[in-house]
Amino acid sequence: MQRLAPIWLTHLLKRFAGQEQCEPFAPPAPLRPLWVIGDLHGRADLLDRLLKEMFARTARNAVDIVFTGDYIDRGPDSAGVLSRLRHFSDTSPSVTCLIGNHEQMMFDFLDDPAAHGRRWLRHGGYSTLESFGLSYKRTQASEACLQDLATDLRTAMGHATLTWLRQRPLLWYSGNVAVAHAALDPQRDLYNQLPSTLLWGHPLFFNTARQDGLWVAHGHTIVDKPGPTGRGRIAVDTGAYETGRLTGVLILPDGGVTSLST
Repeated sequence: MQRLAPIWLTHLLKRFAGQEQCEPFAPPAPLRPLWVIGDLHGRADLLDRLLKEMFARTARNAVDIVFTGDYIDRGPDSAGVLSRLRHFSDTSPSVTCLIGNHEQMMFDFLDDPAAHGRRWLRHGGYSTLESFGLSYKRTQASEACLQDLATDLRTAMGHATLTWLRQRPLLWYSGNVAVAHAALDPQRDLYNQLPSTLLWGHPLFFNTARQDGLWVAHGHTIVDKPGPTGRGRIAVDTGAYETGRLTGVLILPDGGVTSLST
């Protein structure tokens, strides 16, 4: 009689032989139709255009809408984007605006201008200042100037807008679809993610398949072709601030995924 190897040894041998097969992976299935919209970076003009085209396809009250963060910096109208999104989310309970790493960099600047101001400005923060009517010159990077800039920006943004922005969540989910700005750690479950991963990404995100059947829709990383990019990942950021392409990806409860770009 043939002697069988222990089950753990069989799995180990298959893994080393490259024969390990993943369990079947169900298609994305949010509880309701879901639009996920990529990084805006100050392109209020593209936001207006995309929303008009989206609502020509789906009724506004019949879908969930999630923005992936990075509303500010780089593009010309961060102030306009924040104004539109605040009104949109305040008047539509089905709209969620997540936080991105650029919002976090701005918060860090406002909380400690001397320590974090130069970094934020280097990554496009000067465009946000200009959109709020504030001038900035690269020679004005002393600690005193950065403190003054932070004070002026708080005043220009207004307490209500800044409070609203600080209260935005890091993560949203429905059914087997989660939305985060940058990534989820594939080795941690949905409820055990680190804020740094959600905002900045994770080295395993793009090369390690999830094993829990969860799909992660995300921005942060610019792609030419939005939509599913591998097992458990749906990319939506098409670099709106420099390409002129702002993308919304529509994910249906039956697993259908389509994209719409300006």
